[in-house]
Amino acid sequence: MKSVSPQFMKMLLMIAVGLYTAVSRAQAPSSAASDDRLLSLTQTLSRFENNMLTLAEVMPADKFNFAPSKDIFKPGSPAEFATVRTFAQQLAHVSGEPYRLFAPFGVKPDAEVNVKALDSLQNKDDIMKALKDSFAYQDKVVAGITPENAFTPVGPRNATRISALIAILGDDGDHYGQMVEYLRMNGIVPPATINQMHRMPQPSPQK
Repeated sequence: MKSVSPQFMKMLLMIAVGLYTAVSRAQAPSSAASDDRLLSLTQTLSRFENNMLTLAEVMPADKFNFAPSKDIFKPGSPAEFATVRTFAQQLAHVSGEPYRLFAPFGVKPDAEVNVKALDSLQNKDDIMKALKDSFAYQDKVVAGITPENAFTPVGPRNATRISALIAILGDDGDHYGQMVEYLRMNGIVPPATINQMHRMPQPSPQK
């Protein structure tokens, strides 16, 4: 089920270019949280986190173990979902991403986190707490981005804070898209879609 559309890759490229321009123009030693010229970075991240959290909130607790199956398709369909993650497993994976990818940069979570244990979470309340804690940690890392450290390579793969953030947004975007379909299969319209529909101009009534 996991694929990246050309439109999503284009969006990531635009984010990368915007981040590079904003950070390179920022005055040292300003941080992403304090420099208005980096406001687009925190705004983009906040919007993405909010979409993910509201998506998770509207899924009923008794549907957190939902995963697509061949039963929802017509007989003879080639669809195969035997190994896909449940809704809970999707969110548990997303919760672990910031800890895994930001680990080389020395920013510690406010409380000790067993990242491997996140994958075993199933209860909605536990998963929502883990997701919120993860985003709080992610915000903490991003708030510490400066012109001096934004593109400094760290570790054997020469990752930077910006490349790690883009990797997180790219992977989480894939999972968000999958979970949108999980909601749709259960008759739920994603909150972000509802908000977008409300912002769109309504067609004029036919005379």
